[in-house]
Amino acid sequence: MPELPEVETVCRVLSKNIIGLTIKKVEIINKNLRYPLPSNIKKKIFQSKIKSIIRRGKYGLILLSNRNVIIFHLGMTGKFKIDLRVYKKTKHDHLVLEFNNNLKLIYNDVRKFGYIKLAEKPFDIFNFKNLGYEPSIVINFRDILFAKIKRRKASIKDILLDQSFICGVGNIYASEILYKAKISPFKKGIKFYKNEFTVLLKALQNIIEEAIKKGGSSIKDYASPQDDLGYFQTQFQVYDREGLPCYYCKSLITRVKQGGRSTFFCIKCQN
Repeated sequence: MPELPEVETVCRVLSKNIIGLTIKKVEIINKNLRYPLPSNIKKKIFQSKIKSIIRRGKYGLILLSNRNVIIFHLGMTGKFKIDLRVYKKTKHDHLVLEFNNNLKLIYNDVRKFGYIKLAEKPFDIFNFKNLGYEPSIVINFRDILFAKIKRRKASIKDILLDQSFICGVGNIYASEILYKAKISPFKKGIKFYKNEFTVLLKALQNIIEEAIKKGGSSIKDYASPQDDLGYFQTQFQVYDREGLPCYYCKSLITRVKQGGRSTFFCIKCQN
């Protein structure tokens, strides 16, 4: 958390609010994140204009007029806040950008697992070259992905979490995708048939698209830069519903540890 829908929501909100603005002040409050904030970030981005904001997997990229790119990963609890008021430091703030219209963009991260990097050629670093297909286009590459999955002995849940296969899916949406496709999270890649794999890809696209429409899922810390909560969590079919009845068959939802993470599923529907 946050996963693709949450990062996409963040990028869209930022795009509406800061594209075209010029950075007139950079203040480092606390450089300590998963990787320390770049020591030269003030020099590199001061007086540059925000050109565009895009997303790749769970990464956000802020493209600047001086050809530098701010790359962010929200980790577990990272969030951006937009504020026009006079800045007052709050706990866990790390970076503040102030723009020419006095708007402030504040990066806050309680657990410090997120990070912000700076690069001129971001797709040459951070394993961007190794990121898999975006969920929005997976159907177009079904045959390529099917050939890959047929060589995998790992469980489909673990494969969905592999960012080099399909990027952006995390633990929450993996459980929801597999439930919608009525596929066991323990089924191995080599055991898939093509028609079943097609069902999975369509379920993946549907879940991710719906989650984006609803602003992502707000559980624990997540909120958009305008402090709006996502509400896809109100449509969870299995995630965080251990012991509650399946909406379809009324069997109780099961939770198990799989690869060190919780997997939620219906033992009857996903048999």
